Amino acid sequence: MRHSSILLAFSVLCMTQCSSLSIEECANNDWFSLGLADGNRGANAGQLNQYQKDCREFNLSVDTAQWKQGYLQGLTNYCQPENGYRIGLAGQSYYGVCSSNEFVERYNQGHQQYQINKRMADIVERLNAIDREISSIDGKLNNLTDKASLLKQKNNLLNEKQQLLDERYRLRRPDIRFEFKY
Repeated sequence: MRHSSILLAFSVLCMTQCSSLSIEECANNDWFSLGLADGNRGANAGQLNQYQKDCREFNLSVDTAQWKQGYLQGLTNYCQPENGYRIGLAGQSYYGVCSSNEFVERYNQGHQQYQINKRMADIVERLNAIDREISSIDGKLNNLTDKASLLKQKNNLLNEKQQLLDERYRLRRPDIRFEFKY
């Protein structure tokens, strides 16, 4: 008897550990509000399947109609074109839940701007690193004496500095790109 009690407790523990919804959440959830929240964040409708699976582990059911009603209302908010731009600009993923071509176009515009901003931030970060390296090299050069043994080290540092200056110049030079649309 004691063996079966331990096995039962272990089974319940495993079921709750594998679940994303707790037994309390399955029993007392406001399914409309959860659907609304999922729709507002653009979650995939497959999320409902996960909730059903989670609650089935506790022999409880999901109010599918309420969740779907909330989800569709949330998608109405989410699928606004300007929201698409904001989501793309923030670099967030889009899961294909909107039927509006305007939303997708604005998302793509925002995502393109996000990529440009990210690239510019990466360039600025690299430029700052180059400036720090050049400053370090200048410090090393100032500490060198003109002894013959140090001449080679000085030349190496000057070459390294020139490579960094060249890279900095290339990074600061604007790219010229031509785009032809027919």
